[in-house]
Amino acid sequence: MKKSKVGYLIIAFLSAWVLAQFFFLPAICSAEPVYQITEAELTTLEQNSNRQLAISSQLAKELQIAKERLKVSDQELTEAKLQKELLQKQLTELEASSKNQENLQKEILKSLPPSVPGVLREVGMKIDVDHYVTGISYGVSRRIGENYIGLRGEYDWKDDKASMWLTYAY
Repeated sequence: MKKSKVGYLIIAFLSAWVLAQFFFLPAICSAEPVYQITEAELTTLEQNSNRQLAISSQLAKELQIAKERLKVSDQELTEAKLQKELLQKQLTELEASSKNQENLQKEILKSLPPSVPGVLREVGMKIDVDHYVTGISYGVSRRIGENYIGLRGEYDWKDDKASMWLTYAY
């Protein structure tokens, strides 16, 4: 019977050892280190955490506002691009219309006779109240720019004199 008591003791010891390994070893091996903090440190951690949450909340609000502003800016940019295209199209049409009007004006000017001749000729008579016609004159003026420069010759048969005049008309 001694063998059976020792065998039972060995089996009991091994069973107790296996149970101890099963229940206590995982707790001992995987246990995280424990830190102890004071109440003041805990309060500081809570205050810091609350401050960070408030900052995070404020940043989230600002991010939402920024997203909304970006959306509005994108819409305004799209509208501006459409307006630019419309104005560019109008400008092109106006340039074409202006070119057509210029061409039409040139054609009209070509078809009209010149309103101001390049050379003017004049014939004149000198009249005296008592003797009627006492002399004659003849002149030619040439247009230079918008003014005329000319030469006129006169003869007065009553006085038997001839004279020359340089003229300028503006």
